[in-house]
Parts: sequence; structure tokens; C-alpha cells
Amino acid sequence: MEKDEIIHTDPRGGVQVVSRTAAIMRALSANPGGLSLTAIANEVNLPRSTVQRLVSALEIEGLVDAKGPSGGTRLGPTISSLLATAHADMLVFGRHQLKMLLDTVQETCSIITAVNASSMVLETMTAEHPLRVVVSQGSQAPLHTTAGGKALLSAYDDELIEQLLDKPLQALTPHTPTSRRALFADIKRVRKDGISISRNEFCLGLSSIATAVETRMGVYAFEVALPDARFESQAADIQRALKAHRETVLEGASGFIKDRQAGTLGLKP
Repeated sequence: MEKDEIIHTDPRGGVQVVSRTAAIMRALSANPGGLSLTAIANEVNLPRSTVQRLVSALEIEGLVDAKGPSGGTRLGPTISSLLATAHADMLVFGRHQLKMLLDTVQETCSIITAVNASSMVLETMTAEHPLRVVVSQGSQAPLHTTAGGKALLSAYDDELIEQLLDKPLQALTPHTPTSRRALFADIKRVRKDGISISRNEFCLGLSSIATAVETRMGVYAFEVALPDARFESQAADIQRALKAHRETVLEGASGFIKDRQAGTLGLKP
């Protein structure tokens, strides 16, 4: 008997498993602190037994950690490895840039990229404050809810944004923008000013400020996240720092690419 005759699967079943697995991964991305199996089941509308079976398979591959610090399930270490591979150049170049920004603003700083209609944290550095924002690498949020997401949207044309945001805008808090007209007006302002702002739009009590950089490595956003209680006193300084940082990053990225290309050719940078 031929090998193709021995191995037979129902393609519909395979698609269903992938869809359910993706739903679990998205739920965990939106909850970086971790979720219990029951909470995951409620989030993705699946039986707890199904969730347990899929989570066990994901844990074997390192895609989830079923023994997080709070006892729940969270994204696993393999996610970080996948991120590093896909955005290796920016991570190598950006970590030093991120540290410089952290030293300047003294608030939690992150490098953000876009994955479909979500923003995703590639790298993050946490400020040392008694009250501070802690961001998890690999965590995701709808693009319209965070400063980093809106900064990324400002780098795309309106037609592409319409394709990305083809569904009704999800409200995560009472402050989340759900009007497409208002969102596009905000994006237009971001294109002019170079700075995006989110206040209590992703999570109550959390604000963020960001700027986008378009490099040969891709489009990324540098985001500063802080408790909303400090926003009024810190916002102006952070915006000035981000504008200056953006120019530094753009200048440095050009030199980084040239040096990397010379290195791959065995030439002295």
C-alpha cells in the first residue's frame, strides 16, 4: 500500500484544530499574566476538556507555559524564539536604542510591530518605579487601542488600514475608540505630529505614547507606557524625547544595515 493511502486525515478536522489553537494563543496574548483552563475555555467558547488537550500539546512544543507564576497558563518561551527569528535585525539593533530611550524617559519602553490587526511587543524594558507598567514580550493588543498600534497604523495608507480593520472596532474600556471616523481623524493627526497617544483605551489606568519608524528592516513603533496617574506631568517630556529618539533611530538604522551588508560580504564596515 502506498504511503499516501496509509496516511489519511480529514482536512476539515485539521483546520478546526488550527483555528481552535489560534484562538487559545490569541486569548493568552491578550492576557500576559496567564489564564486558568476554565478562563481560556470561557474566552474561546470551547469545552474545558478540549482546551486542556490543546494546551497540553502546545506545552510540549514550548508554545505555552502551563505553570505560570500565578498558576495559570501563559505564552511559552518558544514564542520569543519565533519573534527573534522573524525580526532578528531590529532586535539586534533596537535593544540598544530601547535602553537609551528608557534611560531618558524612565518609563517602560517597548518595540512594537504589527501582526494582522494587532500590535505585538517584540522587546520591552521595564522602568524601576514602585508604580509601573509591566509589559510581556509577545503580548498583543488591537491596533486601535494602544499608542504603538496607532503609530503603526499611521505608517500605512488608508486603504490598507481599511483592510486590516475590516471588522467593528472592539471596545476594551469605555475610552477605546470605536468610531472609524474618529480613529482615522486621530491617525491623520499622528501622521502630522509623529506622535500617537492612548489614554485608558487598552486598560483603565494605563496610558502610552509612541512614534513609528519606517526602516529597511520594516515598520516599527517605539512606545512608552506609564500609569495614567503620571501622564499629565510626564507627557510633554516623553513626546519631546520620542521625537528626538525617532531621528536617532532612523539615522542609526541606515548605518546598521550598511554595516551588516558589509559584514556579510566579508568587508570591513
